[in-house]
Amino acid sequence: KHSELLARDTASATRARCLSALFPSSMSKQPLLSDPGCVLPSERGFAGQHAGNVEVARRASDEEIVSKHAALMATFRTGRTKDYAWRMAQLAALKRMVLDKCDDMLEALRKDLGRPKLETFLAEVGGSVSEIEFLEQNLKKWMKPERVSTPATSHPAHSEIVREPKGVMLIISPWNFPLTLCIKPLAAALAAGNCVMVKPSELAPAAESIIAELPKYFDPGAVEVVVGAVPESTALLKLRWDHILYTGNGCVGRIVARAAAEYLTPVTLELGGKSPTLVLPGANIQVAAKRILAGKFFNSGQICVAPDYALVHKDIEAEVAAELTRVMRDWFNEDASKSNSLGRIVTQGHAKRIQGLLETAGGEVTKFGVADISSKFIPPALVRSPARDSALMTEEIFGPVLPIMKMESVDEMVDYVNAGEKPLALYIFGPPAAAKDIIARTSSGGVCVNDTVYHIANPNMPFGGIGASGVGRYGGKFGFDEFSHHRSVMYRSTWLDPAMRYPPYTEDTFNTFRRLILGPLVPPAVKRAGLGLMALGVCSAACMALRHFA
Repeated sequence: KHSELLARDTASATRARCLSALFPSSMSKQPLLSDPGCVLPSERGFAGQHAGNVEVARRASDEEIVSKHAALMATFRTGRTKDYAWRMAQLAALKRMVLDKCDDMLEALRKDLGRPKLETFLAEVGGSVSEIEFLEQNLKKWMKPERVSTPATSHPAHSEIVREPKGVMLIISPWNFPLTLCIKPLAAALAAGNCVMVKPSELAPAAESIIAELPKYFDPGAVEVVVGAVPESTALLKLRWDHILYTGNGCVGRIVARAAAEYLTPVTLELGGKSPTLVLPGANIQVAAKRILAGKFFNSGQICVAPDYALVHKDIEAEVAAELTRVMRDWFNEDASKSNSLGRIVTQGHAKRIQGLLETAGGEVTKFGVADISSKFIPPALVRSPARDSALMTEEIFGPVLPIMKMESVDEMVDYVNAGEKPLALYIFGPPAAAKDIIARTSSGGVCVNDTVYHIANPNMPFGGIGASGVGRYGGKFGFDEFSHHRSVMYRSTWLDPAMRYPPYTEDTFNTFRRLILGPLVPPAVKRAGLGLMALGVCSAACMALRHFA
């Protein structure tokens, strides 16, 4: 049975080998923590050419990394990060940085990813500011000790949960959303009272240069940044941290987890995988087509929660495919390379990989343009009925290609989803009742019904994966909680101190406790009425008092 479970990891292993094959030989000479299968960069790793005309920030030496780590530790030890005013000041500084750098951010993502400025503004600028403001509005309430009930047998006492900062955190951010996926967790970490080391992606050098300027906005020693690639990431992971957040692929995520285990450091791993979209009979096909493609082509498909593939019921598959094609033609005409609404792939190596997926997929391919690896352009494409064992259907696509599989029934859709790794997102288009049934029979990091991606924009819900798609979660209060230590505190009174709890233990003491806990001192009918705890507490206190004063 264990072997059967392991067999389900075949797709991940294949993906990991493909990722490793794309790394240049010069990088593979520096494996992280002697791992034979993977090397870092710090994210959804595809090595390749940097964007042109970008001044790359100076790389840090091992001595500088250790020095920055020591500075963060020293700041945290002062205790000032626990103060509400300090935390609010850091959040205000982070928001000021985003507003100051708004135009620079738009330009940076144009250079790094050829991304339309509207997409950058919504995701990197607007998303970051919204998250910071949500934290500012709620921080005082979240920081208050949370009173919780105390069992009657522990009275007289009262109990509370105190959320304290964990200490010094490491955030390793990705290249696909290199600003917001750094700024959002950084905001949550600062709101929780931590000091933070940030390692931005070297594959988005223009964005990396912006992140490198972070420390000048904050209290000295509150935030440090290390730029670089494999050597710098390796040096960082050799140090002791109080929490590590990594966003990227599962191959590197496993390396981060192993490095963290050396010091029993808790981790948050935001990974990804193949997020399915299910289209059921009764779905609004016109709306569904637009929303599926909007999620798929945002950032040219380079988003961890993008719809990876679509499972469509046989009764509506032809209509859905026709509507998807019509919408794509309406958006991009016949050549999407001329559109100003579609970004580019991050590197030539990544573009070649996606082109390879298309060429080996089988099925019926409809493309809107011709791939140009030199400009890192991959045309948006639909693939009807690709081979189920093709790389397109076993590896995370992370590009503007949407496979469509015709399914005989909803049961077959559910079985197909459950046969793979648990995805980061699950999208269902159809009646709410049918969607609820599918949700109950599957597992995923998050779900969005009758839309894609939108669920991650709600700060009142957690963002995170399950199984191979991730560990832990953040977003809104969930980020504050993730990066806080929940400390249990009980205050007990001293006016009642029964002798029967202390040695020497006697048979009489044992029998008294036995009757208190198991009965018949507390009648079963009283327990069934939900008054057991109260009766137990009253009887316990009375017996203890009688024995104490006897």
